[in-house]
Amino acid sequence: MSRRIVRLLVTTMAVGFIVLGSGCASDDDISKLRIEVKQAKGAADRAERAANDADSAANASVRLSAEALNAAEAAHACCRANTEKRIRAESKLGS
Repeated sequence: MSRRIVRLLVTTMAVGFIVLGSGCASDDDISKLRIEVKQAKGAADRAERAANDADSAANASVRLSAEALNAAEAAHACCRANTEKRIRAESKLGS
């Protein structure tokens, strides 16, 4: 999405420079071009902010997943230790 917006921004600016450079642009054309470039820049800025937000959310998700995995591993180790204790206690009773 942001690549399309950046491409639009660059294309719009390139067309604008060609039109302005050829001297065939009216004041209306120039003002329309400026508006389009500002809109494209605004869209690119919004896309960049959205990408940064998505990156932050992905990093938070990875962190939370790692914490959940650590908790699951700790619970598994605790369960295994309790099972071993129970087996030892049962074997002492059976002896």
